[in-house]
Amino acid sequence: MGGRRVFLLVNLLIVVLNASLGILMNLAAFTRGSYRHKYYLSLPSEQSNLSVSTSPLGTGGELSTVFGVLPAVFGVLDASGNYTTHAFVWPAQGWDVITAEFHVCLATQASVERLFWVAWQAETWTGPMSVAVFVPGSEYAVAAAMVSYLRRCFPNVQEKVSFHLVHPRTRPPRSSPIPELLDLSCDNPEESNKILMSLRDENETRERRYPQNLMRNLARRTCQCEYSLTIDIDMLTPPYMSENLTKFLSGGTDGTPCWKCAYVIPVYELDTSVEYPPDDKKELLRLLLKGLARRFHIKVYAKNQGNSHLEYWEVEPGSGSSLDYTVLYNITTFEEFWEPVLILPYTAPPFDERFIGYGFTRNSQVYELHCRGYQFRVLDKAFLTHRGFQTTTSYTPTRFAQIEINRLRYQMFKRELHARMGLPPPPALGGPPLRQQLPALIFGKPRTRLPPPKIINSSKKHSNLPHKILTFPRKTPNLAKNTKS
Repeated sequence: MGGRRVFLLVNLLIVVLNASLGILMNLAAFTRGSYRHKYYLSLPSEQSNLSVSTSPLGTGGELSTVFGVLPAVFGVLDASGNYTTHAFVWPAQGWDVITAEFHVCLATQASVERLFWVAWQAETWTGPMSVAVFVPGSEYAVAAAMVSYLRRCFPNVQEKVSFHLVHPRTRPPRSSPIPELLDLSCDNPEESNKILMSLRDENETRERRYPQNLMRNLARRTCQCEYSLTIDIDMLTPPYMSENLTKFLSGGTDGTPCWKCAYVIPVYELDTSVEYPPDDKKELLRLLLKGLARRFHIKVYAKNQGNSHLEYWEVEPGSGSSLDYTVLYNITTFEEFWEPVLILPYTAPPFDERFIGYGFTRNSQVYELHCRGYQFRVLDKAFLTHRGFQTTTSYTPTRFAQIEINRLRYQMFKRELHARMGLPPPPALGGPPLRQQLPALIFGKPRTRLPPPKIINSSKKHSNLPHKILTFPRKTPNLAKNTKS
């Protein structure tokens, strides 16, 4: 009997000890989790100035918190083996909720000196936003500090924007050699971004090869939505665009989703004297009439949006709600080297990642969409704006050289695509061999832009579109209305 009592007491003691340990472990986990939530996700209330640490330690992702700098060994190599990607280094706080609520995700990419644009994007785009950032070497420290600044100063960034990183395999992330605190103003993200650029190691060689298609794909793949809108970081959306697109994409034009439709979003440049981007299409058309807005890249490369036939978009919207997006007309022609900004379903082909630097990065995807039978439909009332009229005066010799190198990659891309799809081989590139052009391109800027290769068997102009251009304030011509596919 005594032995049984001792046995029961020992077991009771073991149970009490286990319960005590469980309670202590739960308290420790709860305390640690609360600290992490507080550290990363708390926001300043009505704070005009913010002290941001220049050290990457503790500015966002869990890996950077543990190690002080993002470990390259935890990244994923791209197909070429030249670049390493890291998804969700700084995830949005409400990413699971926001991606379930909206049908379209804004995907974009940026170098560290242009991260301030995220603040302006998040002001009007209220849906999920996925941003891939290029961070070779010590530029990681700039990104870590700038993301910390954006997340603390702008609640929409904290809640709805997820950040991912890309760096060359041979140039992993590094901390900044400048460890002191910087006092930044929440009222001026562009100026704060310039201040934080001082964190970059001036002894480092600048990376000239910018893998924007790789970054576009990373931003797009991390969007958990049925559709994505892939834009450049400095293309701004009008208010309510995310809500309007979600409403439009809920059922398509005829009540059912179209998984082989590419919806074209017109892009316009704004004169630098325009203080605020237009809120709606009517306001944009007024700027067009005043000469304060024009089609994107119309002076740089007219083919950029030429096949969008924007002369038929530039008409006063109908009397319906300004919040309802509709298809104004379909594009039934195709001109090579067309570079529209598109809303695409997740099943659409990705950007080809062989294109590094400038040239052919976007129109190569458009060419594949055309070959695969996608329908191009231009949305009314939806648009993007870009600050400043674009010219080639700021183009460097390196940029021209990258464009010419990518011309050759474009020809290889087309040959491979035609072979995969069983199409006849594409026509050969025209012009002198690249080896004869590179010395002039690298050591001296050419006087005139090199012409693109000639298009053989190109389609004729759209015969069903109106012959007379009707501009604001006249009404939209019925002949340009959408037809069901």
